[in-house]
Amino acid sequence: MIVVHAILRSRPERRTDTVAALIAMQHATRANDEGCLHYAFVADLEDDCLFTCVEEWADMASLRAHLESPHMAALDRLLAETAEGPAEIRVFEATRTDVPPT
Repeated sequence: MIVVHAILRSRPERRTDTVAALIAMQHATRANDEGCLHYAFVADLEDDCLFTCVEEWADMASLRAHLESPHMAALDRLLAETAEGPAEIRVFEATRTDVPPT
């Protein structure tokens, strides 16, 4: 499984536009991107302009297809105007494990 954390900061005056675009992206990804196991944007509890997208993909090919999707291109165009710089992207290979009971 591929896990991605995409961390971005919105310009405060463009937060409403950013949130609308992130919601649209979340819906489009969940509805259209094969191999998407989980995709959700979360807002920081102390900084309302800081967002993290937590993504889980079946494989790297699924993530690559997502990165080439029309909805990803549309989000990139909007974030070029509304974000405070580029997103920080962290990509991990992961294996699901269970936490043993205490």
